[in-house]
Amino acid sequence: MARVYLIYLDINTGYFPGLHHGLASLSAAIRQKDHVLAFHHLFNEESPEVLSDMVLKFNPDIVGFSLTTNQRKYLGEYSKAIYRQSKVLQVAGGVHASIDPMDVLNVDSIQGVCIGEGEQTFLNLLKKLDAGESVLDTPGFWWRTQEDMIKQNPVPVLDPDLSKLPYPDYSIFNVNEINEASSGWMTMMVTRGCPHNCSYCCNHVLRSVYPNKKDYVRVPPVEYAIGIIKNNLSCYSGVKGISFDDDLLVWHKEWFKEFADRYRREVSLPFICNVRVEYLTEDICSALKKAGCTLVGIGVESGNEWLRKYLLNRRVSNDQIVKAFQLLRHFGIQRLSFNILGFPFETKELMEETLSLNKRIRPEMGGVFYFFPYPGTQLHSICKEFGLLSKSSEELSGYLEHPAINLTHCKINDCKKVYYKLRLYLSCRKATKNLRFASSFISIWIYSLFNIYPSFFVNLFTKRSRFKYMLRKIAYKKLLRQHAGTREKD
Repeated sequence: MARVYLIYLDINTGYFPGLHHGLASLSAAIRQKDHVLAFHHLFNEESPEVLSDMVLKFNPDIVGFSLTTNQRKYLGEYSKAIYRQSKVLQVAGGVHASIDPMDVLNVDSIQGVCIGEGEQTFLNLLKKLDAGESVLDTPGFWWRTQEDMIKQNPVPVLDPDLSKLPYPDYSIFNVNEINEASSGWMTMMVTRGCPHNCSYCCNHVLRSVYPNKKDYVRVPPVEYAIGIIKNNLSCYSGVKGISFDDDLLVWHKEWFKEFADRYRREVSLPFICNVRVEYLTEDICSALKKAGCTLVGIGVESGNEWLRKYLLNRRVSNDQIVKAFQLLRHFGIQRLSFNILGFPFETKELMEETLSLNKRIRPEMGGVFYFFPYPGTQLHSICKEFGLLSKSSEELSGYLEHPAINLTHCKINDCKKVYYKLRLYLSCRKATKNLRFASSFISIWIYSLFNIYPSFFVNLFTKRSRFKYMLRKIAYKKLLRQHAGTREKD
Protein backbone atom coordinates (compact mmCIF):
# COMPACT_ATOMS: atom_id res chain seq x y z
CA MET A 1 0.00 0.00 0.00
CA ALA A 2 1.07 3.60 -0.65
CA ARG A 3 3.03 5.57 1.91
CA VAL A 4 1.58 9.09 2.19
CA TYR A 5 3.09 12.12 3.91
CA LEU A 6 0.69 15.09 4.32
CA ILE A 7 1.85 18.58 5.33
CA TYR A 8 -0.66 21.19 6.49
CA LEU A 9 0.64 24.75 6.04
CA ASP A 10 -0.82 26.82 8.91
CA ILE A 11 2.03 29.22 9.66
CA ASN A 12 1.85 32.52 11.57
CA THR A 13 -1.85 33.11 10.96
CA GLY A 14 -2.30 34.97 14.26
CA TYR A 15 -4.47 32.17 15.62
CA PHE A 16 -3.73 29.20 17.81
CA PRO A 17 -3.31 25.99 15.81
CA GLY A 18 -6.68 24.44 15.05
CA LEU A 19 -8.17 21.31 13.55
CA HIS A 20 -8.67 21.01 9.79
CA HIS A 21 -11.87 19.08 9.05
CA GLY A 22 -11.07 18.36 5.41
CA LEU A 23 -7.74 16.79 6.29
CA ALA A 24 -9.34 14.79 9.11
CA SER A 25 -11.82 13.39 6.59
CA LEU A 26 -9.08 12.69 4.05
CA SER A 27 -7.00 10.97 6.73
CA ALA A 28 -9.90 8.67 7.57
CA ALA A 29 -10.41 7.79 3.90
CA ILE A 30 -6.68 7.06 3.40
CA ARG A 31 -6.42 4.84 6.46
CA GLN A 32 -9.66 3.03 5.67
CA LYS A 33 -7.93 1.69 2.54
CA ASP A 34 -4.92 0.61 4.65
CA HIS A 35 -2.48 3.13 3.20
CA VAL A 36 0.30 4.26 5.55
CA LEU A 37 -0.05 7.90 6.58
CA ALA A 38 2.26 10.41 8.24
CA PHE A 39 1.17 13.98 8.96
CA HIS A 40 2.87 17.22 9.92
CA HIS A 41 0.95 20.28 11.16
CA LEU A 42 3.28 23.14 10.28
CA PHE A 43 2.13 26.11 12.38
CA ASN A 44 5.54 27.69 13.04
CA GLU A 45 8.25 28.37 10.51
CA GLU A 46 10.71 25.50 10.52
CA SER A 47 13.91 24.84 8.65
CA PRO A 48 12.98 23.55 5.16
CA GLU A 49 15.98 21.21 5.26
CA VAL A 50 14.96 19.74 8.64
CA LEU A 51 11.41 19.20 7.40
CA SER A 52 12.73 17.59 4.22
CA ASP A 53 14.87 15.17 6.23
CA MET A 54 11.86 14.26 8.36
CA VAL A 55 9.68 13.63 5.31
CA LEU A 56 12.22 11.56 3.41
CA LYS A 57 13.05 9.49 6.48
CA PHE A 58 9.47 8.22 6.25
CA ASN A 59 10.26 7.04 2.68
CA PRO A 60 6.96 8.23 1.18
CA ASP A 61 5.54 7.33 -2.21
CA ILE A 62 3.81 10.71 -2.33
CA VAL A 63 4.01 14.01 -0.45
CA GLY A 64 0.91 16.20 -0.26
CA PHE A 65 0.64 19.84 0.84
CA SER A 66 -2.62 21.44 1.96
CA LEU A 67 -2.82 25.25 1.87
CA THR A 68 -5.01 28.32 1.77
CA THR A 69 -4.18 31.41 -0.30
CA ASN A 70 -2.51 33.16 2.64
CA GLN A 71 -0.11 30.24 3.04
CA ARG A 72 0.95 30.12 -0.63
CA LYS A 73 4.17 32.01 0.09
CA TYR A 74 5.48 29.10 2.18
CA LEU A 75 4.83 26.36 -0.36
CA GLY A 76 7.86 26.94 -2.57
CA GLU A 77 10.59 26.82 0.07
CA TYR A 78 9.35 23.61 1.70
CA SER A 79 8.48 21.80 -1.52
CA LYS A 80 11.78 22.72 -3.19
CA ALA A 81 13.77 21.59 -0.15
CA ILE A 82 12.25 18.13 -0.56
CA TYR A 83 12.81 18.21 -4.33
CA ARG A 84 16.52 18.97 -3.89
CA GLN A 85 16.95 15.69 -2.02
CA SER A 86 14.39 13.48 -3.73
CA LYS A 87 12.20 13.37 -6.82
CA VAL A 88 9.30 11.83 -4.87
CA LEU A 89 5.91 12.77 -6.29
CA GLN A 90 4.65 16.04 -4.75
CA VAL A 91 1.06 17.28 -5.02
CA ALA A 92 -0.93 20.07 -3.41
CA GLY A 93 -4.56 20.45 -2.40
CA GLY A 94 -6.80 22.59 -0.24
CA VAL A 95 -8.75 25.76 -0.92
CA HIS A 96 -6.04 27.65 -2.80
CA ALA A 97 -5.20 24.68 -5.01
CA SER A 98 -8.89 24.41 -5.94
CA ILE A 99 -9.47 28.08 -6.75
CA ASP A 100 -6.09 28.86 -8.38
CA PRO A 101 -4.41 25.62 -9.54
CA MET A 102 -2.12 27.35 -12.04
CA ASP A 103 -0.61 29.48 -9.26
CA VAL A 104 0.26 26.31 -7.35
CA LEU A 105 1.76 24.70 -10.44
CA ASN A 106 4.03 27.73 -10.78
CA VAL A 107 6.03 26.00 -8.04
CA ASP A 108 8.22 23.79 -10.24
CA SER A 109 8.63 21.06 -7.63
CA ILE A 110 4.85 20.50 -7.40
CA GLN A 111 3.81 18.03 -10.09
CA GLY A 112 0.08 17.76 -9.43
CA VAL A 113 -2.83 19.72 -7.98
CA CYS A 114 -5.95 18.18 -6.45
CA ILE A 115 -9.04 20.28 -7.21
CA GLY A 116 -12.03 20.04 -4.89
CA GLU A 117 -12.68 17.55 -2.11
CA GLY A 118 -10.03 14.88 -2.02
CA GLU A 119 -11.57 11.79 -0.43
CA GLN A 120 -12.49 10.29 -3.80
CA THR A 121 -9.87 11.80 -6.11
CA PHE A 122 -6.87 11.28 -3.82
CA LEU A 123 -7.78 7.65 -3.22
CA ASN A 124 -8.01 7.11 -6.99
CA LEU A 125 -4.52 8.56 -7.28
CA LEU A 126 -3.17 6.22 -4.59
CA LYS A 127 -4.80 3.27 -6.36
CA LYS A 128 -2.93 4.16 -9.55
CA LEU A 129 0.34 4.49 -7.65
CA ASP A 130 -0.14 1.07 -6.07
CA ALA A 131 -0.84 -0.45 -9.49
CA GLY A 132 2.19 1.24 -11.06
CA GLU A 133 -0.04 3.06 -13.55
CA SER A 134 0.34 6.55 -14.98
CA VAL A 135 -1.35 9.18 -12.82
CA LEU A 136 -1.83 11.71 -15.62
CA ASP A 137 -5.47 10.72 -16.25
CA THR A 138 -6.57 10.85 -12.61
CA PRO A 139 -9.90 12.74 -12.42
CA GLY A 140 -9.82 15.87 -10.29
CA PHE A 141 -6.08 16.50 -10.84
CA TRP A 142 -4.06 18.87 -12.98
CA TRP A 143 -0.57 17.61 -13.83
CA ARG A 144 2.67 19.03 -15.13
CA THR A 145 3.83 16.65 -17.84
CA GLN A 146 7.41 15.82 -18.82
CA GLU A 147 6.97 18.17 -21.78
CA ASP A 148 6.17 20.94 -19.24
CA MET A 149 2.58 21.05 -20.40
CA ILE A 150 -0.45 21.15 -18.08
CA LYS A 151 -2.80 18.15 -18.25
CA GLN A 152 -6.22 19.26 -16.96
CA ASN A 153 -8.53 16.42 -15.95
CA PRO A 154 -12.23 17.02 -15.21
CA VAL A 155 -13.38 17.22 -11.60
CA PRO A 156 -15.63 14.27 -10.71
CA VAL A 157 -19.23 14.68 -9.62
CA LEU A 158 -19.77 15.38 -5.93
CA ASP A 159 -21.49 12.57 -4.07
CA PRO A 160 -24.41 14.22 -2.25
CA ASP A 161 -24.48 11.46 0.39
CA LEU A 162 -21.94 12.42 3.06
CA SER A 163 -22.77 9.32 5.10
CA LYS A 164 -20.74 7.21 2.65
CA LEU A 165 -17.60 8.76 4.11
CA PRO A 166 -15.91 7.31 7.20
CA TYR A 167 -16.04 9.41 10.35
CA PRO A 168 -13.27 12.08 10.33
CA ASP A 169 -9.96 11.05 11.86
CA TYR A 170 -8.64 13.91 14.00
CA SER A 171 -5.88 11.80 15.54
CA ILE A 172 -3.40 13.28 13.03
CA PHE A 173 -3.59 16.50 15.10
CA ASN A 174 -2.53 17.12 18.67
CA VAL A 175 -6.21 17.21 19.63
CA ASN A 176 -5.90 17.28 23.40
CA GLU A 177 -3.47 20.20 23.35
CA ILE A 178 -5.60 22.14 20.85
CA ASN A 179 -8.74 21.51 22.91
CA GLU A 180 -6.96 22.52 26.10
CA ALA A 181 -6.12 25.90 24.53
CA SER A 182 -9.89 26.42 24.31
CA SER A 183 -10.69 25.17 27.83
CA GLY A 184 -12.06 21.89 26.53
CA TRP A 185 -13.99 23.09 23.47
CA MET A 186 -13.47 20.97 20.35
CA THR A 187 -14.22 22.13 16.81
CA MET A 188 -16.24 19.81 14.58
CA MET A 189 -18.08 19.94 11.25
CA VAL A 190 -21.08 17.86 10.17
CA THR A 191 -22.35 19.62 7.01
CA ARG A 192 -20.58 20.99 3.93
CA GLY A 193 -20.87 24.10 1.82
CA CYS A 194 -22.80 27.36 1.85
CA PRO A 195 -25.73 28.22 -0.46
CA HIS A 196 -24.95 31.94 -0.65
CA ASN A 197 -22.81 33.93 -3.10
CA CYS A 198 -21.02 36.59 -1.06
CA SER A 199 -18.66 38.33 -3.46
CA TYR A 200 -15.64 38.19 -1.11
CA CYS A 201 -16.00 34.53 -0.11
CA CYS A 202 -14.39 31.54 -1.85
CA ASN A 203 -17.56 29.42 -1.62
CA HIS A 204 -18.97 30.57 -4.96
CA VAL A 205 -15.62 29.75 -6.61
CA LEU A 206 -15.39 26.32 -4.99
CA ARG A 207 -18.95 25.52 -6.04
CA SER A 208 -18.13 26.36 -9.65
CA VAL A 209 -15.43 23.67 -9.97
CA TYR A 210 -17.98 20.85 -9.75
CA PRO A 211 -20.20 19.64 -12.60
CA ASN A 212 -23.13 19.17 -10.16
CA LYS A 213 -23.09 22.57 -8.45
CA LYS A 214 -26.54 21.98 -6.94
CA ASP A 215 -25.06 19.34 -4.64
CA TYR A 216 -22.35 21.60 -3.24
CA VAL A 217 -24.34 22.26 -0.04
CA ARG A 218 -24.96 18.96 1.74
CA VAL A 219 -26.41 17.84 5.05
CA PRO A 220 -25.92 14.20 6.06
CA PRO A 221 -28.58 12.04 7.71
CA VAL A 222 -29.02 13.26 11.28
CA GLU A 223 -28.01 9.81 12.54
CA TYR A 224 -24.66 10.13 10.76
CA ALA A 225 -24.09 13.70 12.04
CA ILE A 226 -24.72 12.61 15.64
CA GLY A 227 -22.45 9.63 14.98
CA ILE A 228 -19.56 11.94 14.03
CA ILE A 229 -19.96 13.81 17.30
CA LYS A 230 -20.23 10.69 19.44
CA ASN A 231 -17.22 9.14 17.73
CA ASN A 232 -15.13 12.24 18.47
CA LEU A 233 -16.26 12.29 22.09
CA SER A 234 -15.32 8.63 22.47
CA CYS A 235 -11.84 9.28 21.06
CA TYR A 236 -10.92 12.41 23.02
CA SER A 237 -11.43 12.87 26.72
CA GLY A 238 -12.11 16.18 28.40
CA VAL A 239 -14.33 17.67 25.68
CA LYS A 240 -16.61 20.11 27.51
CA GLY A 241 -18.17 21.95 24.57
CA ILE A 242 -18.37 21.83 20.78
CA SER A 243 -17.69 24.63 18.31
CA PHE A 244 -19.28 23.81 14.96
CA ASP A 245 -17.26 25.22 12.06
CA ASP A 246 -20.05 24.59 9.53
CA ASP A 247 -20.63 27.60 7.30
CA LEU A 248 -24.35 27.54 8.07
CA LEU A 249 -25.47 24.80 10.45
CA VAL A 250 -29.13 25.95 10.34
CA TRP A 251 -29.34 26.09 6.52
CA HIS A 252 -31.82 23.21 6.18
CA LYS A 253 -34.46 24.24 8.72
CA GLU A 254 -36.22 20.90 9.22
CA TRP A 255 -32.93 19.00 9.25
CA PHE A 256 -31.56 21.33 11.90
CA LYS A 257 -34.62 21.00 14.14
CA GLU A 258 -34.30 17.21 14.07
CA PHE A 259 -30.54 17.48 14.61
CA ALA A 260 -31.00 19.90 17.54
CA ASP A 261 -33.51 17.59 19.21
CA ARG A 262 -31.24 14.55 18.88
CA TYR A 263 -28.24 16.59 20.00
CA ARG A 264 -30.08 17.76 23.12
CA ARG A 265 -31.09 14.22 24.07
CA GLU A 266 -27.93 12.32 23.11
CA VAL A 267 -25.01 14.77 23.39
CA SER A 268 -26.16 17.61 25.66
CA LEU A 269 -22.94 19.61 25.56
CA PRO A 270 -22.90 23.40 25.09
CA PHE A 271 -22.10 24.41 21.53
CA ILE A 272 -21.21 27.35 19.29
CA CYS A 273 -22.24 27.72 15.65
CA ASN A 274 -22.39 30.18 12.73
CA VAL A 275 -25.65 31.52 11.32
CA ARG A 276 -26.89 34.28 9.03
CA VAL A 277 -29.38 36.97 9.95
CA GLU A 278 -31.93 35.70 7.41
CA TYR A 279 -32.25 32.36 9.23
CA LEU A 280 -32.81 33.67 12.75
CA THR A 281 -36.49 33.12 13.34
CA GLU A 282 -38.04 32.49 16.75
CA ASP A 283 -38.37 28.76 16.15
CA ILE A 284 -34.73 28.44 15.08
CA CYS A 285 -33.56 30.48 18.10
CA SER A 286 -35.71 28.31 20.35
CA ALA A 287 -34.20 25.13 18.86
CA LEU A 288 -30.70 26.55 19.30
CA LYS A 289 -31.33 27.44 22.92
CA LYS A 290 -32.98 24.13 23.87
CA ALA A 291 -30.14 22.18 22.26
CA GLY A 292 -27.54 24.04 24.34
CA CYS A 293 -26.25 26.78 22.03
CA THR A 294 -24.35 29.37 24.10
CA LEU A 295 -22.88 31.55 21.35
CA VAL A 296 -23.76 32.33 17.73
CA GLY A 297 -21.39 33.89 15.20
CA ILE A 298 -22.91 36.22 12.60
CA GLY A 299 -21.21 37.90 9.65
CA VAL A 300 -21.96 41.61 9.92
CA GLU A 301 -19.00 42.36 7.62
CA SER A 302 -19.80 46.06 7.01
CA GLY A 303 -22.01 48.58 8.76
CA ASN A 304 -22.98 50.27 5.49
CA GLU A 305 -26.10 48.87 3.82
CA TRP A 306 -25.19 50.04 0.32
CA LEU A 307 -21.73 48.45 0.47
CA ARG A 308 -23.12 45.19 1.83
CA LYS A 309 -25.82 44.97 -0.83
CA TYR A 310 -24.02 46.10 -3.98
CA LEU A 311 -20.40 45.18 -3.27
CA LEU A 312 -20.63 42.17 -0.93
CA ASN A 313 -23.91 40.69 -2.19
CA ARG A 314 -25.34 40.49 1.33
CA ARG A 315 -28.89 41.80 1.13
CA VAL A 316 -29.92 42.49 4.70
CA SER A 317 -30.58 45.87 6.31
CA ASN A 318 -29.04 47.25 9.48
CA ASP A 319 -32.44 47.01 11.14
CA GLN A 320 -32.60 43.30 10.30
CA ILE A 321 -29.18 42.81 11.86
CA VAL A 322 -30.17 44.73 14.99
CA LYS A 323 -33.39 42.72 15.35
CA ALA A 324 -31.54 39.43 14.91
CA PHE A 325 -29.07 40.34 17.66
CA GLN A 326 -31.96 41.41 19.90
CA LEU A 327 -33.76 38.13 19.26
CA LEU A 328 -30.71 36.10 20.26
CA ARG A 329 -30.34 38.18 23.40
CA HIS A 330 -34.01 37.53 24.23
CA PHE A 331 -33.29 33.79 24.08
CA GLY A 332 -30.19 34.14 26.24
CA ILE A 333 -27.74 33.25 23.46
CA GLN A 334 -24.54 35.28 23.30
CA ARG A 335 -23.64 36.97 20.03
CA LEU A 336 -20.35 37.24 18.14
CA SER A 337 -20.04 39.62 15.18
CA PHE A 338 -17.61 39.07 12.32
CA ASN A 339 -16.42 42.27 10.62
CA ILE A 340 -14.17 43.09 7.66
CA LEU A 341 -12.38 46.35 6.87
CA GLY A 342 -10.41 47.46 3.82
CA PHE A 343 -12.85 46.58 1.05
CA PRO A 344 -12.36 48.07 -2.44
CA PHE A 345 -13.35 51.76 -2.57
CA GLU A 346 -14.17 51.82 1.16
CA THR A 347 -13.74 55.19 2.85
CA LYS A 348 -12.84 55.87 6.45
CA GLU A 349 -16.42 57.03 7.01
CA LEU A 350 -17.80 53.71 5.72
CA MET A 351 -15.46 51.83 8.05
CA GLU A 352 -16.62 53.99 10.95
CA GLU A 353 -20.17 52.84 10.17
CA THR A 354 -19.08 49.26 10.93
CA LEU A 355 -17.93 50.42 14.36
CA SER A 356 -21.20 52.32 14.85
CA LEU A 357 -23.33 49.30 13.93
CA ASN A 358 -21.43 47.14 16.41
CA LYS A 359 -22.16 49.72 19.09
CA ARG A 360 -25.87 49.35 18.23
CA ILE A 361 -25.94 45.55 18.32
CA ARG A 362 -23.56 45.31 21.32
CA PRO A 363 -22.23 41.78 20.70
CA GLU A 364 -20.64 39.95 23.61
CA MET A 365 -17.71 39.02 21.36
CA GLY A 366 -16.44 39.87 17.90
CA GLY A 367 -13.76 39.49 15.30
CA VAL A 368 -12.25 42.06 12.93
CA PHE A 369 -10.30 41.14 9.81
CA TYR A 370 -8.76 42.89 6.86
CA PHE A 371 -10.32 42.04 3.51
CA PHE A 372 -8.29 39.62 1.40
CA PRO A 373 -8.95 39.14 -2.36
CA TYR A 374 -9.29 35.39 -2.94
CA PRO A 375 -8.46 34.41 -6.55
CA GLY A 376 -11.53 33.76 -8.68
CA THR A 377 -13.96 35.62 -6.43
CA GLN A 378 -16.06 38.50 -7.70
CA LEU A 379 -14.20 41.00 -5.53
CA HIS A 380 -10.84 39.71 -6.74
CA SER A 381 -11.99 40.44 -10.32
CA ILE A 382 -13.00 43.97 -9.31
CA CYS A 383 -9.66 44.51 -7.57
CA LYS A 384 -7.83 43.31 -10.67
CA GLU A 385 -9.92 45.47 -13.00
CA PHE A 386 -9.26 48.63 -11.01
CA GLY A 387 -5.59 47.96 -10.22
CA LEU A 388 -6.16 47.38 -6.50
CA LEU A 389 -4.18 44.14 -6.15
CA SER A 390 -1.07 44.70 -4.08
CA LYS A 391 2.19 42.76 -4.12
CA SER A 392 2.33 43.18 -0.35
CA SER A 393 -0.66 40.81 -0.01
CA GLU A 394 1.61 37.97 -1.11
CA GLU A 395 3.57 38.42 2.12
CA LEU A 396 0.52 38.10 4.38
CA SER A 397 0.02 34.92 6.42
CA GLY A 398 -3.50 35.76 7.64
CA TYR A 399 -6.06 38.54 7.97
CA LEU A 400 -4.80 40.44 11.02
CA GLU A 401 -1.61 42.07 9.74
CA HIS A 402 -2.53 44.98 7.49
CA PRO A 403 -4.81 45.86 4.51
CA ALA A 404 -4.27 43.49 1.59
CA ILE A 405 -5.18 45.77 -1.34
CA ASN A 406 -4.38 49.27 -2.58
CA LEU A 407 -6.89 51.53 -0.86
CA THR A 408 -8.10 54.32 -3.13
CA HIS A 409 -10.51 56.25 -0.93
CA CYS A 410 -8.65 56.34 2.37
CA LYS A 411 -5.14 56.06 3.74
CA ILE A 412 -3.79 52.77 5.04
CA ASN A 413 -3.26 54.36 8.45
CA ASP A 414 -6.90 55.48 8.54
CA CYS A 415 -7.99 51.91 7.88
CA LYS A 416 -5.71 50.66 10.63
CA LYS A 417 -7.03 53.24 13.09
CA VAL A 418 -10.62 52.10 12.59
CA TYR A 419 -9.44 48.49 12.79
CA TYR A 420 -7.82 49.13 16.17
CA LYS A 421 -10.86 51.03 17.45
CA LEU A 422 -13.25 48.24 16.47
CA ARG A 423 -11.04 45.50 17.87
CA LEU A 424 -10.64 47.45 21.09
CA TYR A 425 -14.40 47.96 21.39
CA LEU A 426 -15.09 44.26 20.85
CA SER A 427 -12.32 43.28 23.26
CA CYS A 428 -13.81 45.51 25.95
CA ARG A 429 -17.23 43.97 25.35
CA LYS A 430 -15.70 40.51 25.68
CA ALA A 431 -13.82 41.37 28.85
CA THR A 432 -16.86 42.79 30.65
CA LYS A 433 -19.78 40.77 29.23
CA ASN A 434 -20.23 38.58 32.30
CA LEU A 435 -20.04 41.30 34.93
CA ARG A 436 -23.25 41.28 36.92
CA PHE A 437 -23.28 45.01 37.63
CA ALA A 438 -23.05 47.88 35.13
CA SER A 439 -21.20 45.81 32.52
CA SER A 440 -22.13 48.21 29.69
CA PHE A 441 -20.95 51.24 31.65
CA ILE A 442 -17.66 49.56 32.59
CA SER A 443 -17.14 48.43 28.99
CA ILE A 444 -17.61 51.98 27.71
CA TRP A 445 -15.33 53.37 30.43
CA ILE A 446 -12.51 50.91 29.62
CA TYR A 447 -12.94 51.53 25.89
CA SER A 448 -12.70 55.30 26.38
CA LEU A 449 -9.58 54.90 28.51
CA PHE A 450 -7.75 52.49 26.19
CA ASN A 451 -8.87 54.34 23.07
CA ILE A 452 -6.16 56.90 23.81
CA TYR A 453 -3.67 54.42 22.31
CA PRO A 454 -5.76 51.55 20.86
CA SER A 455 -3.06 49.92 18.71
CA PHE A 456 -0.91 49.08 21.76
CA PHE A 457 -3.71 47.31 23.59
CA VAL A 458 -5.07 45.58 20.48
CA ASN A 459 -1.66 44.11 19.70
CA LEU A 460 -1.76 42.35 23.06
CA PHE A 461 -4.78 40.43 21.73
CA THR A 462 -3.54 40.01 18.15
CA LYS A 463 -0.17 38.37 18.57
CA ARG A 464 0.39 34.83 19.77
CA SER A 465 1.29 35.53 23.37
CA ARG A 466 0.80 33.99 26.77
CA PHE A 467 -1.52 36.88 27.62
CA LYS A 468 -3.75 36.18 24.62
CA TYR A 469 -3.69 32.46 25.40
CA MET A 470 -4.93 33.07 28.96
CA LEU A 471 -7.71 35.43 27.83
CA ARG A 472 -8.85 32.89 25.26
CA LYS A 473 -9.12 30.17 27.89
CA ILE A 474 -10.98 32.47 30.27
CA ALA A 475 -13.54 33.37 27.58
CA TYR A 476 -14.28 29.73 26.82
CA LYS A 477 -14.53 28.86 30.51
CA LYS A 478 -17.10 31.62 30.98
CA LEU A 479 -19.22 30.11 28.20
CA LEU A 480 -19.14 26.77 30.00
CA ARG A 481 -20.18 28.40 33.29
CA GLN A 482 -23.01 30.22 31.56
CA HIS A 483 -24.28 26.94 30.09
CA ALA A 484 -24.06 25.20 33.46
CA GLY A 485 -26.02 28.03 35.10
CA THR A 486 -28.73 27.82 32.44
CA ARG A 487 -29.05 24.04 32.88
CA GLU A 488 -29.45 24.47 36.65
CA LYS A 489 -32.32 26.93 36.14
CA ASP A 490 -34.03 24.54 33.73
